[in-house]
Amino acid sequence: MGERAIRSARARHITPARGRTALLLAHRELLADIASRAGLDPPDAAKRPVEVILVGIAGRLDRAGREALGQTLPNQLSRLVQGSAPLHRPESSTAFLQTVAADLETSPERARVLTQAVLSALADEDATTAETVRSQLPEDFGDLFAAPGDGPPPDRAATAALPEPTDLTAQEVAEALASLPGWTGDVRALERTVVLPPGVGQELRDRIARVEHDTNHHAVVEEQPDGTTFRVWTHARGVVTDLDVALAHRISEVIEGA
Repeated sequence: MGERAIRSARARHITPARGRTALLLAHRELLADIASRAGLDPPDAAKRPVEVILVGIAGRLDRAGREALGQTLPNQLSRLVQGSAPLHRPESSTAFLQTVAADLETSPERARVLTQAVLSALADEDATTAETVRSQLPEDFGDLFAAPGDGPPPDRAATAALPEPTDLTAQEVAEALASLPGWTGDVRALERTVVLPPGVGQELRDRIARVEHDTNHHAVVEEQPDGTTFRVWTHARGVVTDLDVALAHRISEVIEGA
């Protein structure tokens, strides 16, 4: 059992006056961990994906599996998991990711990254419970327990709704960067850091979010001491593809127009 799980277990035995605070902290720590894995900022942005994914997974478990999963989680998530309605038919990981994508209004590829962030955090926190959960799911769910970018490439059906990505060679990445002023990177990721004028940060993020929605592809955005960094790679493959180059161009258009 991981450190967070130990803290959660201890929280069940502390005094009532402190119990609620401890459990709230455990919940926030879990969200922060998953947000970091998925490239979400702020950590609270992980709340809705975590709930959707865990409830969806719990619906595919038997009662004992839901109880085991619930006991690993902070109270708020535990109640959602143990109260989830069971799914009475087998379902592939592809169908599951499509459901998650629809619920979160995102792409199947992004749904995969979010699911991997949630389930890999569970596996790191409590390997025994993660194995119990994994054993009750179809075999093709196995890749979803690896951290984003760490597992083998997903079945192509999982990203059937997206344009077929093409992995780029080092030379192709270098050629792409030549047409992307301000961007750096290699076959693993492309990134650009910019200092945004006061008052335009949120508006620019909103415009980029619309671009991401239009392209069914997403960037990781991080606030750094020297500016805002945009980082793109195809998470399901763990490398740079032509989709990332196209998104980098669109992000540059938004930045230059800010």
